[in-house]
Amino acid sequence: MCAYYEDEQILKKGDTAIYQNENITVLETKHIKENKTMDITYLIDSDKSSTKQKINIPYKSTGYGLELSARKLS
Repeated sequence: MCAYYEDEQILKKGDTAIYQNENITVLETKHIKENKTMDITYLIDSDKSSTKQKINIPYKSTGYGLELSARKLS
């Protein structure tokens, strides 16, 4: 199962994205099988002292305001 950006690309660890008008870096994507959701852990790029933030979104969903900026190259 996965979560998707607004343009329906799969959300992945290491991506740089825009969420709530902030540039973020996705640190972790974790499947929560019990309630069919995903925890997305991220840092706000502009705030070097920021703590990890987390959002929880349903599997296979878009519409949460996540827009891919750059994908981490392997």
